[in-house]
Amino acid sequence: MKTKSHKVLVVEDEGLIAHDISSRLEALGHQVVATVSTAEEAVAKAPEAEIVLMDIRLDGRADGVDAALAIREKYHVPVIFLTAHADRATLERAKLAEPFGYIVKPLAHASLASSIEIAMYKHGADREIEEREARLRTIVASVSDALVVTDAQARVLLMNRAAEILSGCTQPAAQGSPIARIVQLADGDAGAEASDPVSLAILRDAAVPLARTWKLSGAGGKQMWIEGSVAPVKAEGRVAGAVLTFRDVSARRWEERQLRQAHKLDALARLAFGVSSDYANLLATIRAQADQLLRQLGEYSPARRALQDIHHAAAAAEQMNGRLNAFGTRQVAKPETLSINAVLRRARKLIESVAGNAIEVNLRTDPAAGRIKADPSQIEQALMSMVLHACATMARGGRLLIETGGTEVPVDGRMQPHALLAITYTGEEPDPEKLFEPSSAAEEALALSIVHAIAVEHDGFVSAHRTAGGGCRFELLLPRVMGVALLPSPAEGRAPAILLAGGTDPVRAQLHNFFEANGYNLLEAADAAEALAISEMHQGAIDLLIAEAAEAEAIAPQLRAAHPNLQVLEIVESGAAGANQIARPFTQQTLLDRVRQALNPEQKLALGRAR
Repeated sequence: MKTKSHKVLVVEDEGLIAHDISSRLEALGHQVVATVSTAEEAVAKAPEAEIVLMDIRLDGRADGVDAALAIREKYHVPVIFLTAHADRATLERAKLAEPFGYIVKPLAHASLASSIEIAMYKHGADREIEEREARLRTIVASVSDALVVTDAQARVLLMNRAAEILSGCTQPAAQGSPIARIVQLADGDAGAEASDPVSLAILRDAAVPLARTWKLSGAGGKQMWIEGSVAPVKAEGRVAGAVLTFRDVSARRWEERQLRQAHKLDALARLAFGVSSDYANLLATIRAQADQLLRQLGEYSPARRALQDIHHAAAAAEQMNGRLNAFGTRQVAKPETLSINAVLRRARKLIESVAGNAIEVNLRTDPAAGRIKADPSQIEQALMSMVLHACATMARGGRLLIETGGTEVPVDGRMQPHALLAITYTGEEPDPEKLFEPSSAAEEALALSIVHAIAVEHDGFVSAHRTAGGGCRFELLLPRVMGVALLPSPAEGRAPAILLAGGTDPVRAQLHNFFEANGYNLLEAADAAEALAISEMHQGAIDLLIAEAAEAEAIAPQLRAAHPNLQVLEIVESGAAGANQIARPFTQQTLLDRVRQALNPEQKLALGRAR
């Protein structure tokens, strides 16, 4: 079997011996990269070699052991020692360099060949182990759950960053300490110290979940609810330790309590609504009968005073029942920060489907609308309720314009910024001011009363009024979430319009919110066909197209016919990206930077000069 060739560095201060070793290596098929005689030369030439044959005794201030230590630390090149001295003292000192072999002179041909092969094999195995350990360390460090590894005596061997944060103890300080001292668990219900889960897992020889009632004492004595498990680590059929993983679930427990409370209140609200409805009928009967008896009895009848008391009590009961009814019909919102423009765009296809072919639908989004803190489902419900009502008034066809914007309204004597969602339609309304009153007839009036309740729930306002052209206009005003402006307003007074074609719905929604928060108007399209349709509907210029390279090449010429100043940013696969390209994977901040460069040639030129 042919021996694999390796690049060998020979370090020997005796010239004849060095020449003999080199000849033998070449006869074995190896390549001698150099023959040197000092430790300094050995360290300098080591990067060129795959393995080093090193004489321990060298001329100069440093010997072969010193050189081997430097080579291992800097270059991780395996070293085999050559020496004529096999005494114990020499061997003990040579161990410090952790050599991959030790050959006693004079060299035997077979011993030289086998030592090199074994050394290279061991070196490769060690590199694989190091790489595996590096990957495991990275995995452990990146895990969001806290992780603690112990030995068989439950002493800490390893902790990741999450465990350090939750326990309040660093890895160096915890090293070798009993885990019960570092991860201090207590039974939250019993108020006593928790049992030892590590010892229990080792005893059972199986994973053990942490009790739901357990708490962890963190830094500064902070108590937190946790959940997790302990699993034993086995090697060669014996238990070598355990791994404890846990996470802080205090916030989730609090949310669960709030949710349970909300469910209770919701159940009470439904009960209150049902009771108030039945109670209202009974009170109406009592008042009607009391009024009839009062009309029948004379002015001085002894029973008249009692009937008047009954009448007054029924009136007071009706007021209480009104408050009970209000409690039963309140809105329970789950607010989150969102873009009102994104809500409108996501509902676009549904709006067009509801409108049908007889109604012309136009959408106009303004980045000045900004973001609101609201329940997305309730905002969508309010939007669609107004759209359905508008479409119902245009049975023979008409025009529907939905637009967003920013405005200010007086609140408690101060002007406060609000987001505007306006719906203008050509249908006729006999009395727009009464559209949101629950007393209005028909089922659609109830839907609009819910819109009013949603607006009130979000500290907003809703109104309806006739337009100059004979139609009607709904206006829903919701408080804006104010933040730091990340991008100055453009000189021309409008936000740059970007058309994003392709990608999944969640990705487009995320980019939409991010770009609008940075002062851009992002138009979303699922594919090339929708991108062309949006460009036709969009009023104003489109400044930039972002799409896959193939789609960009297909639709850019058609878009430039209507938008001659259109810039294009192509998305390409990983690798080198051109001037008008961005390679995936990329972060939203990286994409924003590339967009700024594409839309601002001066900034792009400045960046190029800086590089």
